[in-house]
Order: sequence, then structure tokens, then C-alpha cells
Amino acid sequence: MENKNYEKENESNNEKLTTGLVLYNLKTAIRVLVVMMIVLGIAYPVILAEFGQLTLPFQSGGSIVEFNGEKIGSKLIAQEFDSSKFFQARSSSNSASTVDPHITPEDAYAQIKNVSEATNIHPNTLRTLLNLNIEQNKVTNALFFAPNYVNVLEVNLELVNQYPEVYNMLRLSNPN
Repeated sequence: MENKNYEKENESNNEKLTTGLVLYNLKTAIRVLVVMMIVLGIAYPVILAEFGQLTLPFQSGGSIVEFNGEKIGSKLIAQEFDSSKFFQARSSSNSASTVDPHITPEDAYAQIKNVSEATNIHPNTLRTLLNLNIEQNKVTNALFFAPNYVNVLEVNLELVNQYPEVYNMLRLSNPN
């Protein structure tokens, strides 16, 4: 009889110990979860954003491009140009994403004839402008980290800057 009481008491103690251990582990897991949510969900993104603002303010601010003091777009997102006097970003048939601001040099060269006819700017001048943009992008990408590309917004802004008489009737503005 004494042995049975001892076994029941031992069993009861084991259950209490197991229950206590489970609760302890559960509390620890919840604490770890809360701490990780705060660290990884709040602190890390805030620190990363602040670091980006301090080290790369233009890029972390969206790479916003201004023209005559007005924000007209981003170097990172394609802009829509309604006039045939401008180079055009890729159509959705040529790109999986219509927000890509870059086109291949071949796509840009294919547009030279149309832009030249609309603006009366010599095709060789337009080709030179495209080549300068390609070279500038190579330098920006440390000469070898990215394929050749043309940033449509940059080229169109350069056209407006170099040929204000051709583009004086047009207004560059943010479509939003």
C-alpha cells in the first residue's frame, strides 16, 4: 500500500514537473518571439532605412529626378512620354515589367529614326547622345557589373536641355 501511495505521489510530482516545464518553455518561446518581432520587424528596418538615408540619400529617397525645380519622375521607374519627340520606354510586349526605366541600346537605336523625324535632330546626334548615356551607365555600374542599357528618362531630359527650342511647347511633368 505504501508503495502505491509512493507511486501516485511520484506520478503526481512528474505531472506537475512536466506541466511546469511546458509552461516555462512556452513563456520562454513567447518572450523570444516578442523580442525577435521587435528586433527584426521594427528595429532592423528602421536602422537599415536610417543607414541608407545617411549613406545613399538620393537612392534611398527614390532617386527622384527634378527638372526646373519640379519633381518629374524617378531614375528607377519608367516614365510615360506621350510625344513622338521623346524616346519611349519598353512596351509591355517587350518587358515583363512596364516599370523598368531602361531599354537596351538596340531598342533605343531603333527609335532614332522616329525621334529624328519628329524633332529634326540629326540621327547621328541622337546616336551620340545614346552612346554617352550608355557610357555614363557603365561608369555608374563600375564598368562591368551590369549589361549595357539606356535610361530613357535621362536621355529625354538631356534632349530637353540641349534642344529647348524643339521642346519649348512640351511640358515635362509628373503624370500623377
